[in-house]
Amino acid sequence: MLEKIIKKDKNEELERVLEEKNIEEQVKNLLQGILYKIEVSYKDYKKVKVTEITEKQYIDELLRNIERNCNQIKTIKLNEQLEDDGIQEELEKNKFYIKENNIISYPIEKELLYAIEKHSNNKRIVNNRYEIITNALSNLINAGKSIDRIEPFRDFNGWSWTTLNNEIPNVIANLVYQSIRILINEEFLENWVKDVDGIIDYIPIMQEELISRYGETLAKEIQKRLEQIAVINERKENSNFAKEMNDKLKKIEEQIEKLNNTKDYVMEITENKKKATKEIKEIETILSQNSRIEEEYERRIREHHKIFNINVLIQQLDDRKHILLNTIEEYNYYLNPTNYLSKKNQLIEQKEILEVLKYDENQIEEVLIQFEKTFLECFNLKLKNQTEAENILKLIYKFRYFMLLPFNREKEIKDVEELKLPITKAEKELLKLAVEKKVIEGVPFEIMEHVFKTRIVILEELYYKITEEAGKYYVQIFDENITEEKFEIMPKDKMKLDKKIKIFI
Repeated sequence: MLEKIIKKDKNEELERVLEEKNIEEQVKNLLQGILYKIEVSYKDYKKVKVTEITEKQYIDELLRNIERNCNQIKTIKLNEQLEDDGIQEELEKNKFYIKENNIISYPIEKELLYAIEKHSNNKRIVNNRYEIITNALSNLINAGKSIDRIEPFRDFNGWSWTTLNNEIPNVIANLVYQSIRILINEEFLENWVKDVDGIIDYIPIMQEELISRYGETLAKEIQKRLEQIAVINERKENSNFAKEMNDKLKKIEEQIEKLNNTKDYVMEITENKKKATKEIKEIETILSQNSRIEEEYERRIREHHKIFNINVLIQQLDDRKHILLNTIEEYNYYLNPTNYLSKKNQLIEQKEILEVLKYDENQIEEVLIQFEKTFLECFNLKLKNQTEAENILKLIYKFRYFMLLPFNREKEIKDVEELKLPITKAEKELLKLAVEKKVIEGVPFEIMEHVFKTRIVILEELYYKITEEAGKYYVQIFDENITEEKFEIMPKDKMKLDKKIKIFI
């Protein structure tokens, strides 16, 4: 009865939100279909994902996004041609087009939902002081958030959990977002994506969280790989970014080359400092005498400088003086050996981040692999602090979810050969903990390996059965509704044959 009341309330709330919008009837029907499918699928999604966000909270946010960000939503037929070539190209590429508070979409529920969520993101959530990665990292996390929001609709239907890699708009963003969600928590990410213009600097907050959980070395490695992946992702998504950052990289390399020649660097700064000091004295001389000010004014007028009056000239000279004083202060700062090394190291770090612009596909894959290897190191540390059976069960669910994350368009994390060893280490540690805390029975490791890869939603309802066929031994994992394909295992002492055995206590 309560579920029926909630459903009725949500439909009524949707009607209320749409009353004040320029929304056609087909769009209303699509949105009602989205609400219905989320209602059907959310229970399984919540179980698989181990999310604390309730169905009500999820739908409330969706309705808020429509109310705040979507003044007009229009659908067009798949074969319809628009007069505006730019909009047509965008539609064919993404299945939707967004401008200001208006959305044009093909009549596909999943694409419409993604357009709404994508349009509802804050445009910049990383502080400007990070310069080269501000927009790239903002876009990476925002893309991950949008993809995360459509997951209950995309991958769940009320009786199965299926992820098609080619249906995920940005596999890299999704992989990073879900990895961070597991390492820290979803509350951190929820707060981060709701920040506006990077007013709160979440980078040091993230670093503090990672350091407190996994130590400084692993935290720094996560940060480094995250920044590299942000640049890789932005290069794929934005051709203008690649050109701009390649120019930036060239300048950084030139600066590093200068810094490597310490003698010439010091001489150049010293010479520039002398020039700045000389110019300040000249300005002070002009400002100290009215006749000199008038002469300077006349000279600039003759040279076609646009100066409205002498007072404007005085202000310009004073502003220039302050700029030069700040420049001299900066020169003095970098003449200090400690600050010189700090600047050099900062430039080297920026160079390392931007060098991924030159990477080929194999090198890009290696960056992602190293990111996930570090994730698995962190996850193994996370396991060492677990004592409660409930938390261990949640980590089994989270690890299973991680294993089935798409790594690229062709394979999932579980299929990445370079991750096999750290994955096996985590699996064995999870099995050991689960047995110690009586989360599972004494299940053979070969069987638990398959449990960590199953798409049967509720793990606590799993059974397994071992059978013998022509001298070989096979296992099937199943619940009351689904039976997975059997797989062969090596025989062991005291194996119970043809017996239905519950995996979780």
